[in-house]
Amino acid sequence: MTHLTSFSIASSELIPRIWGLFFLNGLLFSSWAVQIPAVQERFSLGPLHLSGLLFTLVVGNVAALAPVGWLMQRWGVRATLLLSVVAMALGLIGLPLSPSLPLVVLSLLVYGLGFGGADLVLNATGTWLEDQVHHPIMSGFHAAFSMGALAGGLLGGLLLTRGVSLLHHLGGVSLLVGLAGSVLALQFPRRVLTQPTLSGRERPSVLLGLLLLVGFSAALCEGAVNDWAAVYVRGVLNAPASSASLGFTSFALMMVVGRVCGNRLCAVLGRGRLATGAALLATAGFVGVQWAGTVPSLVLLGFALVGLGLSVLAPLGFSAAWQLGQARGVALMTAVFYGGFLAGPPLVGVVVHASTLKAAFALPLLLALVCAALSAGLKVFAEPDPDVPLPA
Repeated sequence: MTHLTSFSIASSELIPRIWGLFFLNGLLFSSWAVQIPAVQERFSLGPLHLSGLLFTLVVGNVAALAPVGWLMQRWGVRATLLLSVVAMALGLIGLPLSPSLPLVVLSLLVYGLGFGGADLVLNATGTWLEDQVHHPIMSGFHAAFSMGALAGGLLGGLLLTRGVSLLHHLGGVSLLVGLAGSVLALQFPRRVLTQPTLSGRERPSVLLGLLLLVGFSAALCEGAVNDWAAVYVRGVLNAPASSASLGFTSFALMMVVGRVCGNRLCAVLGRGRLATGAALLATAGFVGVQWAGTVPSLVLLGFALVGLGLSVLAPLGFSAAWQLGQARGVALMTAVFYGGFLAGPPLVGVVVHASTLKAAFALPLLLALVCAALSAGLKVFAEPDPDVPLPA
């Protein structure tokens, strides 16, 4: 059972700090994502070996969760978040400095540990705060991550066209995120909630288990599109390199739009109806991508629908996890969600290695259908209080 402790900082001050750290997380993540081809070329990695390298992030992310929960219990929120931000920045800045592949793996592992730790603290604090203010706020936090990811992708693309080196790009962004993130982390309260342990004696309820399956499925779809949309547009449509990024851009833009509107839609429709509609929209988008053939406008429309549909599933999932399992539910959702988010790209890479790009995108289509079926048929999203007011 989770016990909450009081803190002196006002929620109006804490909300923008959580928002800022989610933005920095997205900025750092997409900065790495746009440099994946450069790392692949530097070490002559094929699709299968690149998938193995990407899986290192999954290992670091999941490995962080239990010790981060212990650190939150012993050191508090502020110190744990500060340590996670520093580890995340140091891990990524170590990437271009690594002269060999084993050291690249080590750097990504450190980055994954920091990324997982920061996200657990931020999502646990955000869902707790949402419960305190009595109206939906989680979608806004995840919108900040998407905005950061979009900004990092656009900045990275610009720097690549200007010939900026891997070291200067990742080093500069890591320094910015490390410094700005540390300043924001130091302004957090020392304690907000107790340890979101993953090792409690109670097993997750069946409903929470099904919710975790939805979270994993949605996250895998999101991660797969993040890293493979541009490759899909270039490979299937034979688009020039200058246009290949339009698949990711249309997806990322609609992720931002959906998450910006998500709090109000949740307050009006409720979690269950919004989640069902969103999952069906993502399914329709993947069907469009699969059946559009070589018509660029239809493929881009498909990716846009996918982004709009997937956008709200993450914040809705974290909010429902808090309702069903409090801090422990959020910790479990963090584990499966970011495990799925980071596992998506390497899994798609394995299918691409064995088959084709179009075949690889059948996997996220199937998982989007799973999300729709579980949210509509089994009501896995715990509804908020019926007296929830509209967000300001």
